Amino acid sequence: MTEQPNMKPMANFLSVFQYNHDSKRDLRVDFIRGFVMLILITVHINMTSIYNYVAWERFGVVTGAEGFVLLSGLILGLLSRTRMLKDGFGGTLNKQFGRAFLLYRTSLVVILTIILINFIPFIDAKEVMTFTTYGGKVYTLFPDLALFGEYHDIIIAKFVMLKYGPHQFQILGLYVVLLMLAPFILWLLSKEKVALVLALSWIIYFGNNGFHARPTGAQFEYAFPVLTWQILFVHGLVIGYYRNEIWNFFHSKKGAIAFWSIFVLFLGFLFFTYNNPLDQIPAYLRLHVIDPATFKSIYKDFFPKNTLGIGRLINDFTVLVVSYAMLSYLWKPFNKLFGWFFIPIGQASLYVFILHVYACIVMANITWFGGDDIWVNTLGHTLVFVWMWLMVRYKVLFNIIPR
Repeated sequence: MTEQPNMKPMANFLSVFQYNHDSKRDLRVDFIRGFVMLILITVHINMTSIYNYVAWERFGVVTGAEGFVLLSGLILGLLSRTRMLKDGFGGTLNKQFGRAFLLYRTSLVVILTIILINFIPFIDAKEVMTFTTYGGKVYTLFPDLALFGEYHDIIIAKFVMLKYGPHQFQILGLYVVLLMLAPFILWLLSKEKVALVLALSWIIYFGNNGFHARPTGAQFEYAFPVLTWQILFVHGLVIGYYRNEIWNFFHSKKGAIAFWSIFVLFLGFLFFTYNNPLDQIPAYLRLHVIDPATFKSIYKDFFPKNTLGIGRLINDFTVLVVSYAMLSYLWKPFNKLFGWFFIPIGQASLYVFILHVYACIVMANITWFGGDDIWVNTLGHTLVFVWMWLMVRYKVLFNIIPR
C-alpha cells in the first residue's frame, strides 16, 4: 500500500515531500475525502453560511458529489490490487457484491426511517422528502401512503427499485450499482487491459451524453445517470489501482511537465469559476472579467453537473492532482491544523454521509436556523460538523452503520 517516493525533483515543487509514507493508509486521500464531506453537508443543509463561500464551486467547477464518486473509486482501486492477488477474482467478486448489497439494504432502511420520522407529529421531514428547484418547482420524492392500500404493489416495487428516497442521499444508489460492476473492471485491470477499460468508459460516457439512457430506472439516475457518472468511478479505480506507477511518473521529467500543465489548467478553471455571477456570492468574492451572459453560456455547454460536461470532468481531475500534490508538499502544517477533523471524517465518510440525512431533518426543524442571518447559519453548520466529528470520534453505532 505504501510507496517509497522517487525523490527526483518535480521542477523544484515536489522535490521535498513532508508526507509520512509509513502509514498503512494514504492519509492524504482520507483528508481530501473528509473535506469533500464538509462540502456535501454544507450544500445539503439548506442554509447560507460562510461555509457556502467554500462549498459553492470555489475550488473549480466541481462539487462534492463528483469528489465522492471519484474518491470512492480511487480508494477501492488502492485496496483491491493486493486483494485481487490474495483472494483472486472469485473472492473479490464476493466481497464487492456483499458490500453492494449491504449498502442497498442501508438505502432501504434510510428510506423507511424517514417515512417513520415523518409520522412523528412535531417533526416535518419535507426537507428530505421533496426537492425544490431554483425556479421554485417542488418535486415529491416519496409515495403518498394514503394510497398504499390500493397501490401497495406499485409502491413496494418502486421502493425496492430505489425509485423513492431523499435527494441528499440518492448518490448512494449510484454507488451500489458501481460497486456491482467494480469486480469486472478490476479483473480487466488485473489482466492489464487498462486501455480497454478506459476506452469503454469514454465510449459509454459520450454515448450517454447523446441518448441520456437511465437503465436502472432508479430515482438517482435523474441526477446521477449511471452510464455517465461511471466515468468518474472507473477512472478513480484506475488511478487507485496504478497509484504507485502514477506516483513514479509524476517524479520523472515528463511527469513534471505533465504536472505543471495540469496546474495551469487548474488555475484556468479557478479563474473561470470565480467569475460565476451567482447572486448568493458577494461581489467582493467574485471576479468580473467574464460577463454573466458569456459565463452562463460556457457553463451550460461545457460544465453541466448532471450530465458531467467535459469541462467539469477535466476540472475534477485537475483538482484531484493539485490537491494531492499540495497536501504532499505541505502535509505537516495541513495535518496539524486540519487533519484532526478531516482525516477521521474521511475515514468514516460513508457513515457520515448516512448520518447527514438525519441532520438535514433536524436542522430544517429548528426555526432559529435557515434565515437571513449568515452567522447564525454558520453556527448551525458548525454544530453539525462538531456532532459528526464526535460521533466518529466515539464510534457511535459503528457496529450497525456502514463506514
